[in-house]
Amino acid sequence: MTVTYRRAADRTGGSAAGGSPNAEFDLDPCPSCDTSYDVRVDPREAVVIRVRGRTCRECNPHWRPGETSGGRRRVTIVPTWPSGDPLHIETVSENVQDKSASHLPDRVAGAPHREEETEVSERANTAWQRAMAPIVSTLLTEADRDAVEHSWRPEHCEALEAVAEAFDDVWATAVPTADETTVALRVVGLPAVTAGLVATVAARWTGHEPIALTGELLRFTGVAICAETRNAVTCGRLRQELETVTDVPDEGMVRLLETGIARALTATTSGITVGQFLSRPDAQPERVRIQDDVESVAEAPAGPIGRSRTATAGVIDGPSSTAIFGA
Repeated sequence: MTVTYRRAADRTGGSAAGGSPNAEFDLDPCPSCDTSYDVRVDPREAVVIRVRGRTCRECNPHWRPGETSGGRRRVTIVPTWPSGDPLHIETVSENVQDKSASHLPDRVAGAPHREEETEVSERANTAWQRAMAPIVSTLLTEADRDAVEHSWRPEHCEALEAVAEAFDDVWATAVPTADETTVALRVVGLPAVTAGLVATVAARWTGHEPIALTGELLRFTGVAICAETRNAVTCGRLRQELETVTDVPDEGMVRLLETGIARALTATTSGITVGQFLSRPDAQPERVRIQDDVESVAEAPAGPIGRSRTATAGVIDGPSSTAIFGA
């Protein structure tokens, strides 16, 4: 069954610092459990998702049964840089009524695969770039594409993966336990290109599939841009899916990435662009400000893309031939 959500309202307006607009939109309630969602993207600070309801497997593919405490919950996802360590994504889940809090598992950005550049690796990178360039060019404006290509490093893909894993944890363990949940991801503190892509994906949400798949779409975006920027061989996510990245791009993976990045970046223009983040210095991290009441705002593949695609195959549209790839 494919669950389709109509965009009930789409409001773009209000200027953030430096002239960056905010984006806000509401989604119709889930037809199965009546859970409703609204999203606010403030490029100065955070992506805020307000969830009214405990969700179900149709509107939240990460949902799993467990103890439910009810009430209201506030979840904050914060990027941190411990001294000498790579990027950490820390997640705190707080009960609004009694102020009790728990920490979800920290997600740490991994290190990209490193190997000496050879003629073979260069052929592979070139082949993957040729396969993905026509796809990426149709979804990012020329200015955004140039900005991303100039700044992109495989570390940014790993940062998107860490954010995606944190989102997946929240939808699986925190949201189903409360009657109402406010989820805020602070974009300040992320690498600029990572923050730009997170905000752009959230602001261009199509409304045609569950917002709980945000993590999956960020994952697709990172791998697709790695391939398009001649970083296929060093992309840890792509290697996890395919084990070996050859100079003949895996057709199933290319189709899956094409479908995934189109789902992530195809929507009406919100006014938020990646270039806005790359044209200014990284801001100093600030505390996320969240009001208590946010009024508007066959064998499965081993890698996370494969697992998420298999898990959500009955919920989202996509070519059935790519549900299992890399064979």
